[in-house]
Amino acid sequence: MEARESLLREFSGLHNTYSRASERMLVLQATAIEGLRKIGTGCLTEEARAEFISLEKEIGAALSRMRAICEALH
Repeated sequence: MEARESLLREFSGLHNTYSRASERMLVLQATAIEGLRKIGTGCLTEEARAEFISLEKEIGAALSRMRAICEALH
């Protein structure tokens, strides 16, 4: 039972990580779209581009671990 609770806590934490990263990613994407509409060119700063890449990796890692947990339970 303790192992199940541990997995539940880990999965919930991964879900929260994924959710926060996805929300921030949506903000960056909306900013990029708005910039394209207003100035018609690339609109992401190097800082935003680095954050985008970092968030993409964070989302991928969370989803990968969540998938591994699900597969281990079957």
